Amino acid sequence: MAMLFSSPVIAAEEDVSEKKRTEILKTFRDSPFLNKYCIECHGKNANVKKGDVSFANALKRPGAGEFRKQWQATFVNVKDHSMPPVDAKNQPTDEERRKFLELIPLIRYLNPKDPGLFVIRRLNKVEYGNTLHDFLGIDPSVAKDLPDEVPGEGYLNTLSPLQTEQYLVIANEALNLALGMKDGPATNKQKLLFGTTPSSESDWRNAAKKVAHSLTRSAYRRPATDEEIAVLLRVYELSRENKLDYQASLRMMLKAVLISPQFLFITPAKETPENQTIVALDDHHLASRLSYFLWSTMPDAELSGLADLGKLHEPETLRTQVKRMLLDPRSKALFEGFGSQWLGVKGLKDKRFDPVKFPGMTPEVRAAMYDEVWLLFDSIVRSNHSIMNFINSDYTFLNEKLAKI
Repeated sequence: MAMLFSSPVIAAEEDVSEKKRTEILKTFRDSPFLNKYCIECHGKNANVKKGDVSFANALKRPGAGEFRKQWQATFVNVKDHSMPPVDAKNQPTDEERRKFLELIPLIRYLNPKDPGLFVIRRLNKVEYGNTLHDFLGIDPSVAKDLPDEVPGEGYLNTLSPLQTEQYLVIANEALNLALGMKDGPATNKQKLLFGTTPSSESDWRNAAKKVAHSLTRSAYRRPATDEEIAVLLRVYELSRENKLDYQASLRMMLKAVLISPQFLFITPAKETPENQTIVALDDHHLASRLSYFLWSTMPDAELSGLADLGKLHEPETLRTQVKRMLLDPRSKALFEGFGSQWLGVKGLKDKRFDPVKFPGMTPEVRAAMYDEVWLLFDSIVRSNHSIMNFINSDYTFLNEKLAKI
């Protein structure tokens, strides 16, 4: 099951050189088993296809996705001795079958790399609330008035004028909760985020720049670029020009952070070079993807620290972090954000049923049904059980009410 959630590790371990791919391809096309037992009926010529099966195109591009099912069927048929058929004149030895069956899995090395279309996505309602909590120490419910996401619509990567206005309102409320009302006494959070006001006004701008770097490292989930820092310093300078004091100007700078695309969206620090169609995720982007997938919130200090050191992408480090994060109580977000939708129970607790037709579907029973799926999902993930347990598990989790049904 862990393979499902740590594919970057698997991909890194299974990467092979172009020379190795060429060797595998040649070995495959020159396979004695195929040439001796398969080609006569399912030949290299597309017109020779007994049983409507031909290896002509599959051998030209064995790693192509369109032939995956054909190779899977070939593996099964050879393994259970369905092919060659029992009435065929030539029959392979068990050793010949074994060698061929060992060859087929190597096709995975021939698959063209295609990570899919890269989309910069917006934090959803839950992620946004959780991020405000972890960043500013305020209750996630501050985001409660944002509209719920529409299931099945994919990643959200736009902002309407109405949504922009909502984020402005929430940013103001978040600042009041974390820093206190304007002109009020400084809160502990304000002191932690902004520090003390430098005694000399000539030092204020340099101090503001340091604060900008500190704020954005957390809020943007990565180190900010020079251009991004310059934008925030301009906000600070405009605030000073409008006669705001040092702390109030920093407050405006923080507000700019909270409504910035870098905070509301998961963004890479660098643009993809024009001459490259596929690039590796940098460690900070990997940390964000991992954290929002497993925890629905921003990376914690340990994950961020490894990203800063450039070590997070290392297979063993990444595997260790995935295990650590899955053992953390916050990993329930994996079920609530992914598992509940995947298994079709999201919204079950709040769904209304006709009490006449379904008298047993009480709120308590619906909650128990939801928890049953969550606990099963959680046990499979944490114990690294086979994904097949979702289909044919020999155990489940029931309370007394559910067990009576």
